[in-house]
Amino acid sequence: MKPLDRILAGLVDAERVPSLAIAGLAMDSRRLAPGDAFLALAGTRRHGMEYAESALRAGATVVLHDGVAPVPEAIRERCVEVSGLAAELHTLCARYWDDPVSGLDLTAVTGTNGKSSVAWLLAQALNGGMIGTLGIGRPNALAVASHTTPDMPSLYRALAGLRDDGIGKVVLEASSHALDQQRLAGLRFGSVIFTNLERDHLDYHGTLEAYGRAKACLFTDYPSRHQLINVDDEFGRRLAGELKDSPGLVTYGLETARGPDVLGTIRRATLEGLQMDVNTPEGRVCCASRLIGRINASNIAIVIAELTVRGYNVRDIAGMIANLDPVPGRMNRIDGPAGQRVVIDYAHSPDALGNALAALRQVTGERLVCVFGCGGERDRGKRPMMGRVAESLADEVILTSDNPRGEDPLKILRDIQAGMARPDRVRVIPDRRQAIGCAVAGAGADDCVLVAGKGHEQTQDLGDSVIEFSDFDAVRSALVEAA
Repeated sequence: MKPLDRILAGLVDAERVPSLAIAGLAMDSRRLAPGDAFLALAGTRRHGMEYAESALRAGATVVLHDGVAPVPEAIRERCVEVSGLAAELHTLCARYWDDPVSGLDLTAVTGTNGKSSVAWLLAQALNGGMIGTLGIGRPNALAVASHTTPDMPSLYRALAGLRDDGIGKVVLEASSHALDQQRLAGLRFGSVIFTNLERDHLDYHGTLEAYGRAKACLFTDYPSRHQLINVDDEFGRRLAGELKDSPGLVTYGLETARGPDVLGTIRRATLEGLQMDVNTPEGRVCCASRLIGRINASNIAIVIAELTVRGYNVRDIAGMIANLDPVPGRMNRIDGPAGQRVVIDYAHSPDALGNALAALRQVTGERLVCVFGCGGERDRGKRPMMGRVAESLADEVILTSDNPRGEDPLKILRDIQAGMARPDRVRVIPDRRQAIGCAVAGAGADDCVLVAGKGHEQTQDLGDSVIEFSDFDAVRSALVEAA
Protein backbone atom coordinates (compact mmCIF):
# COMPACT_ATOMS: atom_id res chain seq x y z
CA MET A 1 0.00 0.00 0.00
CA LYS A 2 1.22 3.51 -0.81
CA PRO A 3 -0.17 6.85 0.42
CA LEU A 4 -2.11 8.58 -2.36
CA ASP A 5 -0.65 11.98 -1.49
CA ARG A 6 2.84 10.62 -2.17
CA ILE A 7 1.78 9.34 -5.61
CA LEU A 8 0.13 12.67 -6.52
CA ALA A 9 2.71 15.01 -4.95
CA GLY A 10 3.23 18.08 -7.13
CA LEU A 11 0.48 17.04 -9.54
CA VAL A 12 -2.60 17.87 -7.45
CA ASP A 13 -3.06 20.49 -4.71
CA ALA A 14 -2.52 18.72 -1.40
CA GLU A 15 -5.88 19.83 0.04
CA ARG A 16 -7.71 18.04 -2.80
CA VAL A 17 -6.05 14.68 -2.13
CA PRO A 18 -7.94 12.40 0.27
CA SER A 19 -5.96 10.84 3.10
CA LEU A 20 -5.90 7.20 2.06
CA ALA A 21 -3.55 4.50 0.82
CA ILE A 22 -3.91 2.61 -2.43
CA ALA A 23 -3.03 -0.99 -3.28
CA GLY A 24 -2.16 -0.26 -6.90
CA LEU A 25 -3.17 1.53 -10.10
CA ALA A 26 -5.55 0.10 -12.69
CA MET A 27 -7.06 1.23 -16.00
CA ASP A 28 -9.36 -1.76 -16.55
CA SER A 29 -12.33 -1.92 -14.18
CA ARG A 30 -12.67 -5.66 -14.89
CA ARG A 31 -9.16 -6.45 -13.70
CA LEU A 32 -8.54 -4.12 -10.78
CA ALA A 33 -7.85 -5.45 -7.31
CA PRO A 34 -9.65 -4.20 -4.19
CA GLY A 35 -7.87 -1.10 -2.93
CA ASP A 36 -6.60 0.03 -6.34
CA ALA A 37 -6.94 3.57 -7.64
CA PHE A 38 -8.94 3.49 -10.88
CA LEU A 39 -7.54 5.65 -13.69
CA ALA A 40 -10.27 7.16 -15.88
CA LEU A 41 -8.81 8.33 -19.19
CA ALA A 42 -9.99 8.83 -22.75
CA GLY A 43 -9.82 5.58 -24.74
CA THR A 44 -10.06 4.92 -28.46
CA ARG A 45 -13.85 4.49 -28.24
CA ARG A 46 -14.98 5.48 -24.75
CA HIS A 47 -13.83 7.44 -21.75
CA GLY A 48 -12.84 5.55 -18.63
CA MET A 49 -15.24 7.63 -16.55
CA GLU A 50 -18.04 5.48 -18.01
CA TYR A 51 -16.61 2.60 -15.96
CA ALA A 52 -15.83 4.54 -12.78
CA GLU A 53 -18.93 3.47 -10.87
CA SER A 54 -18.37 -0.20 -11.69
CA ALA A 55 -14.72 0.19 -10.66
CA LEU A 56 -15.76 1.56 -7.27
CA ARG A 57 -18.24 -1.27 -6.82
CA ALA A 58 -15.40 -3.70 -7.61
CA GLY A 59 -13.34 -2.29 -4.75
CA ALA A 60 -11.47 0.73 -6.11
CA THR A 61 -10.76 3.23 -3.32
CA VAL A 62 -10.60 6.33 -5.53
CA VAL A 63 -11.00 7.42 -9.15
CA LEU A 64 -8.25 9.54 -10.69
CA HIS A 65 -9.48 11.27 -13.85
CA ASP A 66 -8.33 13.77 -16.45
CA GLY A 67 -11.25 16.19 -16.14
CA VAL A 68 -12.36 15.62 -19.72
CA ALA A 69 -15.54 13.62 -19.13
CA PRO A 70 -18.43 14.56 -16.80
CA VAL A 71 -18.20 13.08 -13.31
CA PRO A 72 -21.40 11.39 -12.06
CA GLU A 73 -22.73 13.29 -9.06
CA ALA A 74 -23.12 10.10 -7.03
CA ILE A 75 -19.36 9.46 -7.00
CA ARG A 76 -17.98 13.00 -7.16
CA GLU A 77 -16.54 12.87 -3.63
CA ARG A 78 -14.54 9.77 -4.53
CA CYS A 79 -12.95 11.30 -7.64
CA VAL A 80 -9.78 13.37 -7.93
CA GLU A 81 -8.99 15.34 -11.07
CA VAL A 82 -5.36 15.16 -12.20
CA SER A 83 -4.63 17.74 -14.87
CA GLY A 84 -2.79 16.18 -17.81
CA LEU A 85 -3.24 12.70 -16.33
CA ALA A 86 -2.36 10.90 -19.57
CA ALA A 87 0.98 12.71 -19.82
CA GLU A 88 1.74 12.14 -16.13
CA LEU A 89 0.66 8.49 -16.02
CA HIS A 90 4.21 7.16 -16.22
CA THR A 91 5.14 9.40 -13.26
CA LEU A 92 2.36 7.89 -11.14
CA CYS A 93 3.38 4.37 -12.17
CA ALA A 94 7.06 4.99 -11.47
CA ARG A 95 6.24 6.38 -8.03
CA TYR A 96 3.95 3.55 -7.07
CA TRP A 97 6.25 0.74 -8.25
CA ASP A 98 9.49 2.42 -7.11
CA ASP A 99 10.80 3.20 -10.59
CA PRO A 100 11.43 -0.33 -11.89
CA VAL A 101 12.87 1.07 -15.12
CA SER A 102 16.02 2.34 -13.37
CA GLY A 103 16.91 -1.16 -12.16
CA LEU A 104 16.34 -3.07 -15.40
CA ASP A 105 18.19 -3.59 -18.68
CA LEU A 106 15.35 -3.24 -21.21
CA THR A 107 15.21 -4.30 -24.86
CA ALA A 108 12.14 -3.62 -27.02
CA VAL A 109 11.15 -5.40 -30.24
CA THR A 110 8.65 -4.10 -32.78
CA GLY A 111 7.50 -5.28 -36.21
CA THR A 112 4.56 -7.03 -37.82
CA ASN A 113 6.05 -10.50 -37.48
CA GLY A 114 8.74 -11.95 -35.25
CA LYS A 115 8.23 -9.91 -32.07
CA SER A 116 7.29 -12.87 -29.91
CA SER A 117 9.97 -15.10 -31.41
CA VAL A 118 12.74 -12.56 -30.91
CA ALA A 119 11.58 -11.76 -27.36
CA TRP A 120 11.47 -15.48 -26.48
CA LEU A 121 14.86 -16.24 -28.01
CA LEU A 122 16.62 -13.19 -26.58
CA ALA A 123 15.17 -13.71 -23.11
CA GLN A 124 16.56 -17.26 -23.19
CA ALA A 125 19.97 -16.17 -24.44
CA LEU A 126 20.22 -13.41 -21.83
CA ASN A 127 18.81 -15.57 -19.01
CA GLY A 128 16.24 -12.84 -18.55
CA GLY A 129 12.52 -12.24 -18.69
CA MET A 130 10.03 -11.20 -21.34
CA ILE A 131 6.74 -9.36 -21.68
CA GLY A 132 4.63 -10.10 -24.73
CA THR A 133 2.06 -12.23 -26.51
CA LEU A 134 3.44 -15.45 -25.04
CA GLY A 135 3.27 -14.13 -21.48
CA ILE A 136 5.24 -12.44 -18.72
CA GLY A 137 8.25 -13.90 -16.90
CA ARG A 138 11.13 -16.19 -17.74
CA PRO A 139 10.53 -18.18 -20.96
CA ASN A 140 10.15 -21.44 -19.04
CA ALA A 141 7.72 -19.97 -16.49
CA LEU A 142 5.42 -17.51 -18.23
CA ALA A 143 2.28 -16.02 -16.69
CA VAL A 144 -0.56 -15.25 -19.08
CA ALA A 145 -0.62 -11.74 -20.57
CA SER A 146 -3.85 -10.06 -21.66
CA HIS A 147 -2.19 -7.99 -24.41
CA THR A 148 1.02 -8.08 -26.45
CA THR A 149 2.01 -4.87 -24.67
CA PRO A 150 0.00 -4.30 -21.46
CA ASP A 151 -1.51 -0.95 -20.50
CA MET A 152 0.91 1.27 -18.62
CA PRO A 153 0.01 0.35 -15.01
CA SER A 154 0.00 -3.36 -15.91
CA LEU A 155 3.34 -2.92 -17.68
CA TYR A 156 4.96 -1.19 -14.71
CA ARG A 157 3.50 -3.82 -12.37
CA ALA A 158 5.02 -6.54 -14.57
CA LEU A 159 8.41 -4.80 -14.69
CA ALA A 160 8.41 -4.39 -10.92
CA GLY A 161 7.52 -8.06 -10.48
CA LEU A 162 10.38 -9.15 -12.72
CA ARG A 163 12.78 -6.88 -10.85
CA ASP A 164 11.60 -8.25 -7.50
CA ASP A 165 12.14 -11.80 -8.80
CA GLY A 166 15.79 -10.97 -9.45
CA ILE A 167 15.49 -10.70 -13.23
CA GLY A 168 17.76 -7.93 -14.47
CA LYS A 169 17.30 -8.18 -18.24
CA VAL A 170 13.86 -7.89 -19.85
CA VAL A 171 12.82 -8.10 -23.50
CA LEU A 172 9.41 -6.67 -24.27
CA GLU A 173 7.26 -6.61 -27.36
CA ALA A 174 6.25 -3.12 -28.46
CA SER A 175 3.02 -3.36 -30.44
CA SER A 176 1.93 -0.60 -32.80
CA HIS A 177 -1.16 -0.02 -30.66
CA ALA A 178 1.00 0.44 -27.57
CA LEU A 179 3.35 2.83 -29.35
CA ASP A 180 0.48 4.85 -30.80
CA GLN A 181 -1.15 5.04 -27.36
CA GLN A 182 2.18 5.87 -25.65
CA ARG A 183 1.96 2.95 -23.24
CA LEU A 184 5.78 2.82 -23.08
CA ALA A 185 6.18 6.42 -21.89
CA GLY A 186 9.00 6.78 -19.40
CA LEU A 187 10.92 3.69 -20.54
CA ARG A 188 14.59 3.72 -21.61
CA PHE A 189 16.14 0.95 -23.66
CA GLY A 190 19.53 -0.59 -24.17
CA SER A 191 18.42 -1.76 -27.63
CA VAL A 192 15.36 -1.30 -29.81
CA ILE A 193 14.81 -3.82 -32.61
CA PHE A 194 12.79 -3.64 -35.85
CA THR A 195 11.85 -6.93 -37.54
CA ASN A 196 9.61 -6.05 -40.52
CA LEU A 197 6.51 -4.20 -41.67
CA GLU A 198 3.63 -5.55 -43.72
CA ARG A 199 -0.10 -5.15 -43.89
CA ASP A 200 -1.79 -5.76 -40.55
CA HIS A 201 -3.91 -3.87 -38.02
CA LEU A 202 -5.24 -1.48 -40.68
CA ASP A 203 -8.60 -1.72 -38.92
CA TYR A 204 -6.89 0.41 -36.24
CA HIS A 205 -4.26 2.47 -38.09
CA GLY A 206 -6.16 3.06 -41.33
CA THR A 207 -3.15 3.07 -43.66
CA LEU A 208 0.14 1.20 -43.93
CA GLU A 209 1.96 4.54 -43.68
CA ALA A 210 0.29 5.33 -40.34
CA TYR A 211 1.07 1.81 -39.15
CA GLY A 212 4.72 2.30 -40.07
CA ARG A 213 4.87 5.67 -38.32
CA ALA A 214 3.62 4.04 -35.13
CA LYS A 215 6.41 1.45 -35.33
CA ALA A 216 9.02 4.12 -36.06
CA CYS A 217 8.16 5.94 -32.82
CA LEU A 218 10.15 3.34 -30.89
CA PHE A 219 13.31 4.56 -32.64
CA THR A 220 12.62 8.30 -32.61
CA ASP A 221 10.74 8.96 -29.36
CA TYR A 222 12.51 6.72 -26.83
CA PRO A 223 16.13 6.85 -25.63
CA SER A 224 18.20 3.81 -26.66
CA ARG A 225 21.88 2.95 -27.00
CA HIS A 226 21.50 0.65 -30.01
CA GLN A 227 18.99 0.47 -32.85
CA LEU A 228 18.90 -2.88 -34.70
CA ILE A 229 17.13 -2.69 -38.07
CA ASN A 230 16.24 -5.41 -40.59
CA VAL A 231 17.31 -4.01 -43.97
CA ASP A 232 15.85 -6.96 -45.89
CA ASP A 233 12.59 -5.10 -45.25
CA GLU A 234 11.71 -2.04 -47.35
CA PHE A 235 10.43 -0.01 -44.42
CA GLY A 236 13.47 -1.11 -42.44
CA ARG A 237 15.74 0.37 -45.10
CA ARG A 238 13.85 3.67 -44.89
CA LEU A 239 14.11 3.63 -41.11
CA ALA A 240 17.83 2.85 -41.23
CA GLY A 241 18.27 5.77 -43.61
CA GLU A 242 16.58 8.10 -41.15
CA LEU A 243 18.85 6.82 -38.37
CA LYS A 244 22.07 6.77 -40.42
CA ASP A 245 23.75 9.35 -38.17
CA SER A 246 23.09 7.39 -34.99
CA PRO A 247 26.30 5.84 -33.59
CA GLY A 248 24.19 2.96 -32.22
CA LEU A 249 22.66 1.89 -35.54
CA VAL A 250 23.24 -1.77 -36.45
CA THR A 251 21.67 -3.23 -39.59
CA TYR A 252 21.09 -6.93 -40.10
CA GLY A 253 19.65 -9.20 -42.77
CA LEU A 254 20.01 -12.25 -44.97
CA GLU A 255 20.52 -10.46 -48.30
CA THR A 256 24.10 -9.63 -49.29
CA ALA A 257 22.99 -6.87 -51.66
CA ARG A 258 21.73 -4.80 -48.75
CA GLY A 259 25.17 -4.73 -47.14
CA PRO A 260 24.01 -5.22 -43.53
CA ASP A 261 26.40 -4.94 -40.60
CA VAL A 262 25.29 -8.42 -39.53
CA LEU A 263 24.73 -10.81 -42.46
CA GLY A 264 23.20 -14.24 -42.01
CA THR A 265 23.63 -17.00 -44.60
CA ILE A 266 21.65 -20.24 -44.51
CA ARG A 267 23.94 -23.19 -45.22
CA ARG A 268 21.31 -25.90 -44.72
CA ALA A 269 17.59 -25.87 -43.95
CA THR A 270 15.53 -28.94 -43.07
CA LEU A 271 12.55 -29.80 -40.90
CA GLU A 272 15.12 -30.63 -38.21
CA GLY A 273 16.46 -27.08 -38.14
CA LEU A 274 18.96 -24.62 -39.59
CA GLN A 275 22.69 -24.39 -40.09
CA MET A 276 23.94 -20.83 -40.58
CA ASP A 277 26.95 -18.60 -40.91
CA VAL A 278 26.46 -15.12 -39.50
CA ASN A 279 29.10 -12.49 -40.22
CA THR A 280 29.34 -9.71 -37.64
CA PRO A 281 31.78 -6.82 -37.12
CA GLU A 282 33.29 -8.96 -34.33
CA GLY A 283 33.75 -12.07 -36.47
CA ARG A 284 31.84 -15.01 -37.94
CA VAL A 285 29.39 -17.15 -35.97
CA CYS A 286 28.90 -20.68 -37.38
CA CYS A 287 25.84 -22.09 -35.68
CA ALA A 288 23.14 -24.75 -35.77
CA SER A 289 19.62 -24.35 -34.43
CA ARG A 290 16.48 -26.42 -33.97
CA LEU A 291 14.44 -23.54 -35.37
CA ILE A 292 12.78 -24.02 -38.79
CA GLY A 293 12.57 -21.72 -41.80
CA ARG A 294 13.98 -18.53 -43.28
CA ILE A 295 12.01 -16.30 -40.93
CA ASN A 296 13.78 -17.98 -38.01
CA ALA A 297 17.11 -17.50 -39.76
CA SER A 298 16.34 -13.79 -39.65
CA ASN A 299 15.40 -14.08 -35.97
CA ILE A 300 18.69 -15.84 -35.24
CA ALA A 301 20.56 -13.03 -37.00
CA ILE A 302 18.78 -10.52 -34.75
CA VAL A 303 19.74 -12.43 -31.61
CA ILE A 304 23.36 -12.66 -32.73
CA ALA A 305 23.41 -8.94 -33.58
CA GLU A 306 22.12 -8.09 -30.10
CA LEU A 307 24.57 -10.42 -28.39
CA THR A 308 27.50 -8.89 -30.27
CA VAL A 309 26.58 -5.31 -29.34
CA ARG A 310 26.42 -6.53 -25.74
CA GLY A 311 30.00 -7.72 -26.04
CA TYR A 312 29.54 -11.49 -26.10
CA ASN A 313 32.36 -13.46 -27.72
CA VAL A 314 31.46 -14.89 -31.14
CA ARG A 315 32.75 -18.32 -30.07
CA ASP A 316 30.34 -18.38 -27.15
CA ILE A 317 27.40 -17.16 -29.22
CA ALA A 318 27.32 -20.31 -31.38
CA GLY A 319 26.74 -22.46 -28.30
CA MET A 320 24.06 -20.11 -27.03
CA ILE A 321 22.17 -20.36 -30.34
CA ALA A 322 22.37 -24.17 -30.33
CA ASN A 323 20.75 -24.27 -26.89
CA LEU A 324 17.77 -22.06 -27.71
CA ASP A 325 14.40 -23.80 -27.42
CA PRO A 326 11.93 -23.29 -30.29
CA VAL A 327 9.27 -20.64 -29.80
CA PRO A 328 5.85 -21.99 -28.70
CA GLY A 329 3.42 -21.97 -31.61
CA ARG A 330 6.00 -20.74 -34.12
CA MET A 331 7.00 -23.33 -36.74
CA ASN A 332 6.62 -26.18 -34.24
CA ARG A 333 6.80 -29.67 -35.78
CA ILE A 334 4.81 -32.72 -34.70
CA ASP A 335 5.59 -36.01 -36.47
CA GLY A 336 2.99 -38.69 -37.14
CA PRO A 337 3.52 -42.46 -36.91
CA ALA A 338 3.14 -42.88 -40.67
CA GLY A 339 5.76 -40.27 -41.56
CA GLN A 340 3.37 -37.33 -41.76
CA ARG A 341 4.71 -34.00 -40.58
CA VAL A 342 2.49 -31.32 -39.09
CA VAL A 343 3.78 -27.82 -38.41
CA ILE A 344 1.89 -25.37 -36.20
CA ASP A 345 2.53 -21.67 -36.72
CA TYR A 346 1.00 -18.39 -35.55
CA ALA A 347 1.08 -16.90 -39.07
CA HIS A 348 -1.98 -14.67 -39.44
CA SER A 349 -0.89 -12.13 -42.05
CA PRO A 350 -0.14 -12.54 -45.78
CA ASP A 351 3.61 -12.22 -45.40
CA ALA A 352 3.83 -14.51 -42.37
CA LEU A 353 1.73 -17.18 -44.09
CA GLY A 354 3.84 -16.88 -47.23
CA ASN A 355 7.07 -17.19 -45.25
CA ALA A 356 5.85 -20.30 -43.44
CA LEU A 357 4.63 -22.00 -46.61
CA ALA A 358 7.76 -21.08 -48.58
CA ALA A 359 9.99 -22.49 -45.85
CA LEU A 360 8.03 -25.75 -45.75
CA ARG A 361 7.87 -26.01 -49.53
CA GLN A 362 11.67 -26.14 -49.62
CA VAL A 363 11.86 -29.10 -47.25
CA THR A 364 8.70 -31.07 -48.06
CA GLY A 365 9.19 -34.19 -50.15
CA GLU A 366 5.56 -34.68 -51.16
CA ARG A 367 2.33 -32.70 -50.71
CA LEU A 368 2.05 -29.47 -48.72
CA VAL A 369 -1.38 -28.88 -47.16
CA CYS A 370 -2.39 -25.58 -45.54
CA VAL A 371 -5.16 -25.26 -42.93
CA PHE A 372 -5.98 -21.67 -41.96
CA GLY A 373 -8.58 -18.95 -41.55
CA CYS A 374 -8.71 -15.27 -40.61
CA GLY A 375 -9.78 -13.51 -37.45
CA GLY A 376 -13.17 -11.85 -37.29
CA GLU A 377 -13.66 -8.13 -36.60
CA ARG A 378 -10.13 -7.40 -37.78
CA ASP A 379 -8.54 -6.13 -41.02
CA ARG A 380 -10.80 -7.58 -43.71
CA GLY A 381 -8.56 -6.43 -46.56
CA LYS A 382 -5.91 -9.05 -45.85
CA ARG A 383 -8.31 -11.99 -46.21
CA PRO A 384 -8.24 -12.32 -50.03
CA MET A 385 -4.49 -11.66 -49.95
CA MET A 386 -3.97 -14.62 -47.63
CA GLY A 387 -6.16 -16.79 -49.84
CA ARG A 388 -4.02 -15.91 -52.83
CA VAL A 389 -0.80 -16.68 -50.94
CA ALA A 390 -2.04 -20.06 -49.70
CA GLU A 391 -3.32 -21.11 -53.12
CA SER A 392 -0.04 -20.23 -54.80
CA LEU A 393 2.22 -22.11 -52.38
CA ALA A 394 0.23 -25.10 -51.07
CA ASP A 395 -0.89 -28.21 -52.93
CA GLU A 396 -4.13 -28.26 -50.97
CA VAL A 397 -5.90 -25.58 -48.93
CA ILE A 398 -8.49 -26.20 -46.23
CA LEU A 399 -10.21 -23.05 -44.99
CA THR A 400 -11.46 -23.07 -41.42
CA SER A 401 -12.31 -20.76 -38.55
CA ASP A 402 -9.58 -18.86 -36.71
CA ASN A 403 -11.15 -16.59 -34.09
CA PRO A 404 -14.35 -15.47 -35.87
CA ARG A 405 -15.48 -13.41 -32.87
CA GLY A 406 -18.82 -11.78 -33.74
CA GLU A 407 -18.62 -12.32 -37.51
CA ASP A 408 -20.24 -15.08 -39.54
CA PRO A 409 -17.49 -17.72 -39.97
CA LEU A 410 -18.64 -18.62 -43.49
CA LYS A 411 -18.57 -14.95 -44.53
CA ILE A 412 -14.93 -14.72 -43.41
CA LEU A 413 -14.04 -17.83 -45.42
CA ARG A 414 -15.82 -16.45 -48.50
CA ASP A 415 -13.74 -13.28 -48.15
CA ILE A 416 -10.60 -15.44 -48.24
CA GLN A 417 -11.85 -17.34 -51.29
CA ALA A 418 -12.40 -14.04 -53.12
CA GLY A 419 -8.64 -13.76 -53.60
CA MET A 420 -8.24 -17.22 -55.11
CA ALA A 421 -8.11 -18.10 -58.80
CA ARG A 422 -9.79 -21.48 -58.19
CA PRO A 423 -11.91 -21.14 -55.04
CA ASP A 424 -13.89 -24.21 -56.09
CA ARG A 425 -10.83 -26.40 -55.43
CA VAL A 426 -10.63 -25.34 -51.79
CA ARG A 427 -12.20 -27.34 -48.97
CA VAL A 428 -14.25 -25.23 -46.56
CA ILE A 429 -14.63 -26.78 -43.09
CA PRO A 430 -15.58 -24.10 -40.51
CA ASP A 431 -15.06 -26.42 -37.52
CA ARG A 432 -11.33 -26.09 -36.83
CA ARG A 433 -10.91 -29.42 -35.07
CA GLN A 434 -12.66 -31.20 -37.94
CA ALA A 435 -10.57 -29.34 -40.53
CA ILE A 436 -7.33 -30.33 -38.80
CA GLY A 437 -8.56 -33.92 -38.56
CA CYS A 438 -9.35 -34.04 -42.29
CA ALA A 439 -5.94 -32.63 -43.21
CA VAL A 440 -4.07 -35.08 -40.99
CA ALA A 441 -6.19 -38.07 -42.09
CA GLY A 442 -5.40 -37.33 -45.73
CA ALA A 443 -1.66 -36.82 -45.22
CA GLY A 444 0.74 -39.55 -46.25
CA ALA A 445 4.40 -40.27 -45.65
CA ASP A 446 6.57 -37.22 -46.33
CA ASP A 447 3.52 -34.96 -46.68
CA CYS A 448 3.50 -31.80 -44.56
CA VAL A 449 0.45 -30.09 -43.07
CA LEU A 450 0.73 -26.45 -41.97
CA VAL A 451 -1.86 -25.44 -39.38
CA ALA A 452 -1.63 -21.66 -39.33
CA GLY A 453 -3.10 -18.73 -37.46
CA LYS A 454 -3.45 -19.59 -33.77
CA GLY A 455 -0.08 -21.01 -32.76
CA HIS A 456 0.29 -21.06 -28.98
CA GLU A 457 -3.28 -19.92 -28.24
CA GLN A 458 -5.32 -22.04 -25.84
CA THR A 459 -8.78 -20.64 -26.65
CA GLN A 460 -10.99 -19.87 -29.64
CA ASP A 461 -13.26 -16.82 -29.80
CA LEU A 462 -16.59 -17.92 -31.29
CA GLY A 463 -19.44 -15.42 -31.22
CA ASP A 464 -20.31 -14.70 -27.60
CA SER A 465 -18.23 -17.62 -26.32
CA VAL A 466 -14.55 -18.23 -25.70
CA ILE A 467 -13.91 -21.97 -25.69
CA GLU A 468 -10.83 -23.98 -24.79
CA PHE A 469 -9.03 -24.92 -27.98
CA SER A 470 -5.43 -25.82 -28.79
CA ASP A 471 -4.07 -26.55 -32.26
CA PHE A 472 -1.48 -28.79 -30.57
CA ASP A 473 -4.16 -30.89 -28.87
CA ALA A 474 -6.22 -31.07 -32.06
CA VAL A 475 -3.22 -32.21 -34.11
CA ARG A 476 -2.14 -34.86 -31.60
CA SER A 477 -5.68 -36.24 -31.38
CA ALA A 478 -5.92 -36.33 -35.17
CA LEU A 479 -2.61 -38.19 -35.45
CA VAL A 480 -3.81 -40.80 -32.95
CA GLU A 481 -7.05 -41.28 -34.88
CA ALA A 482 -5.16 -41.54 -38.18
CA ALA A 483 -2.73 -44.18 -36.86
